[in-house]
Parts: sequence; C-alpha cells; structure tokens
Amino acid sequence: MIEEVVQDVQWTPSAKNSFNKIVVYLRREWTEKEVERFIDRTEKMINSLKCYPEMCRPSVKRKHVRIGILDKHTQIVYHYKPGKKRLEILLFWGMKQDPAGFKY
Repeated sequence: MIEEVVQDVQWTPSAKNSFNKIVVYLRREWTEKEVERFIDRTEKMINSLKCYPEMCRPSVKRKHVRIGILDKHTQIVYHYKPGKKRLEILLFWGMKQDPAGFKY
C-alpha cells in the first residue's frame, strides 16, 4: 500500500500547550541537550508522519485518531483522515500522567 504524502500539518492549542510544558519541564529539570533531543525527535516524527500518516496505532476511542510513541516518556496524538492531505497534532501525552485523563 502506498501512503499518501501529507502536505499540511497543523497543531491544536492543546498540542502547542502540552509540547511547551514538556520543553519547560526539560529545561528546568534537565540540560539543554535533552531539550534539543526532544525537539529533534518531535521534528523527525512529524516528518515521518508526513510520508506515512498511518504508521502509528489507531485509537480505540476516537475515529481517525492515531497514537505514536515519541520516546519512552511521551506519546504524540494526531488526527488523520485518509484521503485528506492534512494531519492535525492533537496532544503530547506524558506516559507517567494519570491515564484516566487520557481521552484518546
């Protein structure tokens, strides 16, 4: 199966907020090297998703939502509807957060 290339990636306010919270935490608790590594990993994941938007597992709760493992601490949640050339980043979720709050 040939994947469709995504031309437009948008971030929801929740995605921007959760991403920024992780960066702030890393800056406070770790070194700039870890911050750069997290940002680089995020950029690489998004570039991969542009080429292979269905590479991550589908959500069991929401249609057209997929969940990918960014690193051992963080998941990336995004919306992709086949046939559309658009991907929407919904949220970055820390794996140590209370799973009861995870709605995807």
